[in-house]
Amino acid sequence: MPTASTVRLALLNIGQAPRHDLTEAIEHELPAHVQARHVGALDGLSRAEVQSRFAPAEGAPCLISRLADGGTVTLDAALIGEQLQRTIDRLEDEGVEVIVLLCTGEFPQLRTRGAWLVEPDAVVCRTVAGLLGSHRAGVILPLAQQEEEARAKWRLPGTTPPLFAAASPYSPDARSLVEAARSLQAQGARALVLDCMGYAPHHKKALRDAGVNLPVLVSGSVLAGALGAFL
Repeated sequence: MPTASTVRLALLNIGQAPRHDLTEAIEHELPAHVQARHVGALDGLSRAEVQSRFAPAEGAPCLISRLADGGTVTLDAALIGEQLQRTIDRLEDEGVEVIVLLCTGEFPQLRTRGAWLVEPDAVVCRTVAGLLGSHRAGVILPLAQQEEEARAKWRLPGTTPPLFAAASPYSPDARSLVEAARSLQAQGARALVLDCMGYAPHHKKALRDAGVNLPVLVSGSVLAGALGAFL
């Protein structure tokens, strides 16, 4: 575990940095001895280069992120995993001690030589399992085509398989998110999980303001609490 001396930490997103919308809750919880920097796996690439190199093939697992121009982009999950590994290798060469991945997608191939690699998919899934037990969760994803992979990710011992719906965290308003939440609640969900680092506390507030009264777990906030305790 990192000591109380200065810790060099990288907040690594799958798009381009900085992404303060992803890191606000996390940075609020970081102790004073942590020096954080923002890094994107696609930093320095134009939108055309990103779309040429990382566009998903038909039916391939995909992820959504935002580029420096403010627009969103859909990415091939496997290709982004390879790019993340190259970025992680570079960060370790530069002396980074803790790398926080800002994506709840699964990247089982990622490795570090000595740095701590914090992956939200493991933190969020296990936290939700511990909190909810057999109570059924409603999981909201950014893209409907991510459901197959999400079902495998959320197949956890001792838990009831969750329900799924989709609503992009990058929509200009919360209507689709509220509709997804109400649909899951009507189907019997006892709590909601916003399964993407693009969701933020203001999405939870939007659900509350719309009268959705289920417990809501925001991935970034769950990760922030764990990091604050860890560091």
